[in-house]
Amino acid sequence: MSGQDGIHIVDRFAFEAGGAIDHMKVAYSTFGALNAARDNTILLLPGTSQIRQYAVPHIGPGKTFDTDRYFVVTVDAIGGGGSSSPKDGLATAFPKYTIRDMVAAQHDLLTRGLGLTRLHAVGGNSMGAFQTIEWGVTHPGFMRGLILWVPAARSDAHFKSIADAMAGTLTLDPGYREGAYVQNPVEGIRRAILVYFPWVTTDAYLRTLTTPEAYAEARAAFAGPRATSWDANSILWRYNASRQHDVAKPYGGDMTATLARVTARALIVAGQDDRTIPAYLTRELYEGLRGAVWAEVPSDKGHLATAQPPGTREYAFVSHHTKAFVDGLV
Repeated sequence: MSGQDGIHIVDRFAFEAGGAIDHMKVAYSTFGALNAARDNTILLLPGTSQIRQYAVPHIGPGKTFDTDRYFVVTVDAIGGGGSSSPKDGLATAFPKYTIRDMVAAQHDLLTRGLGLTRLHAVGGNSMGAFQTIEWGVTHPGFMRGLILWVPAARSDAHFKSIADAMAGTLTLDPGYREGAYVQNPVEGIRRAILVYFPWVTTDAYLRTLTTPEAYAEARAAFAGPRATSWDANSILWRYNASRQHDVAKPYGGDMTATLARVTARALIVAGQDDRTIPAYLTRELYEGLRGAVWAEVPSDKGHLATAQPPGTREYAFVSHHTKAFVDGLV
């Protein structure tokens, strides 16, 4: 399903860690229509290497996010897709942004740009879940529900080590030139993303790749599209935002008190044997959210369990549980 695309401009955006840019772009798409009460909006947010189109297979009449009932808004987080990012010309001078910066820009889009004061739900997977829980903590009462696919409330040394290995691999490409490249170092990006490949899968899945051809095909399918669609500085800045996230940081690091700020109902859809977001981080989030609903995808796809296409058992599971939660919010 195709949506209506738009660009919202923030006249001057100040970043949490310092720096500011003028006329910052926030790219978005809308599907369906607002109801008379203007409270049927679902905001969907992308993962670390995703852009706003990632959720389109779940959007449409009768689908997970039913456009006969809801007004769906998908957003490119700062640093990717059509939103302002290092590739626009600032390169390494683009401020290092955070998940909280992403949410601040999205809030400006929704309130100042679209004139909304209430959401039905906010949702996303992986880094999209980072943004979603940040929404719930920073703007409690703004939404009825939080949809958290393969989520956590923070990164720790586990994910940081993966992100650091990716960054180290990419910047070794001679064409990277400390970020001052003339041509995008696609090969460096591809190799960096391949570092991540075994972490987003599971041992059970890797055992199914029984021939060299199957193994090579799976790696290429994972790394190829990401390598050719991302600018090197942009993807480095994006993974830096994910690797440093901790929703409790502004609250003295007290995760229990931080999650107690959330008033919205929450759905957690976990990936079975997820090696990117370890189970202990997902459980920490679940245990900190009062009355959260838990569903674990039966799958060998690990962190990618919530990103499988229509026709798969994973898609059906995620759609069923998410739709039931969304439609049950009152």
